[in-house]
Amino acid sequence: MHSELLDRSYHFLNFLPNVADFLVEKHKESNLKVDEKSLYNLVTEADLKAESMILEEIQKNFPLDGILAEERGAIDGSSGYTWVIDPLDGTTNYTHGLPLYGVSVGVVETETMAPVIGMVFFPELNTYYHAIKGEGAFREKKQIQVSQTKSMKDSLFVTGFPYDRNLSLDTLMQYYKSILQKSRGIRRTGAATLDLCWLAEGKFEGYYELGLKPWDMAAAGLIVMEAKGKLTSMDGNDFSIMIPSLLASNGYVHEYLLAEFEGQINRVVY
Repeated sequence: MHSELLDRSYHFLNFLPNVADFLVEKHKESNLKVDEKSLYNLVTEADLKAESMILEEIQKNFPLDGILAEERGAIDGSSGYTWVIDPLDGTTNYTHGLPLYGVSVGVVETETMAPVIGMVFFPELNTYYHAIKGEGAFREKKQIQVSQTKSMKDSLFVTGFPYDRNLSLDTLMQYYKSILQKSRGIRRTGAATLDLCWLAEGKFEGYYELGLKPWDMAAAGLIVMEAKGKLTSMDGNDFSIMIPSLLASNGYVHEYLLAEFEGQINRVVY
């Protein structure tokens, strides 16, 4: 299995700069076509083309693998591996000219949906993160690790809001207020993969979000785990990319954060 993972990781670490270059060039255009999939949820021609580039590369080089992609949906495979793809995480940032967006490509074991490879490129930040299960997490060639901060008052957190946030706005604001009162602050980048990668290298102590999709978590979630971070759902259940809530932390502040969500999480509409 290890050689199979190395082959996939090595191939795509060399291929994904092509996708990153395409997104940078497309970002310079003044007439970018943008459509609404739903309220607050945008898709651009850049998303669609970037995803097509990634899918074609997978099907050409690993034709027996399954695929789960944000725009194209699911494609069955027989190899035991499934690629989980977000071609442009942070589309709203992208459409507003912000550089906070990424290309996320993960590989999971098809039977369990457990991540085994994670790769996230941030084209306009000129950096990328990657991990293979059991091999540690890296920013480019440098191994990274979560922060060692142990107290809430010294911690900086990051969060995001679901597309259907109007259904649960009061609860979301309660979480925000409660954590903000006990910590150094809360940030919002608008890209879940960036939040998780920055947590993995110690910039944040914790991250939480509702309404996530598998492609938001598969690659960056593994990077956090391999950086010695901790992942659960927001109600404390085992991490799964199929559960639409995520709490990620450096481990030290995890129980404090779970206590903030206790008794409230079941009221939220995903």
